[in-house]
Amino acid sequence: MEIKGIHKASLQHMEHFQFASHVAALCDEANIELVNAVLEPLKQAIEQEDKALNLPRQEEGTKELEQLDRTRDQAYRALQLLTELHLQADDSATQAAAQRISEVLSRYPKVIQSEYDKESGMIKNLLTDLKAPAMAAHLTKVSAAPYLDRLEKANKAFDQRYRSRLKSAIPTGTYDIKALRAATDKALQPTLAKLPELIAHYNALVEKRRTTLAHRAATTQTARDKRRAEYDALLKPAFPALEQQLGLPAGSLSFTGKTEGTGAQRHYQLAVKDQTGPDGQPRTLWVGRNKSGSLYLHQTHKPGQSGSSDPGSGTGSGNKPAGGGKPAGGGKPAGGGNKPADSGDPNIATAEA
Repeated sequence: MEIKGIHKASLQHMEHFQFASHVAALCDEANIELVNAVLEPLKQAIEQEDKALNLPRQEEGTKELEQLDRTRDQAYRALQLLTELHLQADDSATQAAAQRISEVLSRYPKVIQSEYDKESGMIKNLLTDLKAPAMAAHLTKVSAAPYLDRLEKANKAFDQRYRSRLKSAIPTGTYDIKALRAATDKALQPTLAKLPELIAHYNALVEKRRTTLAHRAATTQTARDKRRAEYDALLKPAFPALEQQLGLPAGSLSFTGKTEGTGAQRHYQLAVKDQTGPDGQPRTLWVGRNKSGSLYLHQTHKPGQSGSSDPGSGTGSGNKPAGGGKPAGGGKPAGGGNKPADSGDPNIATAEA
């Protein structure tokens, strides 16, 4: 039987099956304990629905059965042709025998046009009639015995194959697709019901993660602010001396919060109030700190360079000036004066506290 199309209901069943399969696959891939607990019944329901939707479109052994049917049809036609041939015989005795056989054949009209099971029964009855004692002489007269044997053998072969196919056939009603679909829906509901709970669980995890990150950022900023305050307190006492040394008004210097280097080689960036550099940006300078607490200028930065914005991060150029972190001359300007000739000189001397 040729399948020329798929019924609309079958398409709906397929779509339902696919939807349920997709839900199961997504949950399976997610592998979340919350959902796994209700997933197995859904998988089993889908498996049963799949069996019903994958029934063979054509019964098993159809091609073989068609060939066996053609073989017995040919055997029947051979007997018919034999009878018709002897109806045209020269002697009346042969014609009479053929006529008796033809009368028996006429009792079973349209044999080869009948459906499989009916044709099998008709041929069995036909053979029983032809093998009756009263027909023996007529069959012998036209040499019909081989033709009857051929037809009987072909009919038995077909009948045996037909019965074996019935044994393997899936009985009607074995799969109630509507009931199976309802079972899938029933198994699907607990899984779908878990999805809002799963989403809420996921959102809670996200919120917890955001809170953790925010707390971590706040903690980091607090630590950063604390270090800046410590550095600011360390540097401020030496600002007046450095301001005087540089010829700057009192209160001109302030700590920007940026540092470079570590330990004794840490340097600090200071802002100079109301002054700008060649690039038009607020003027800054870098200083180091002597053991005595005094500050000295540290000029290892190229114009436009700046250190880390995180006090104590240790990033930046970190180059150590000649003389163990102090400029030549023991931290005093050349000539021993208290004020440099040019406060903007990048090689300005250090100031002592």
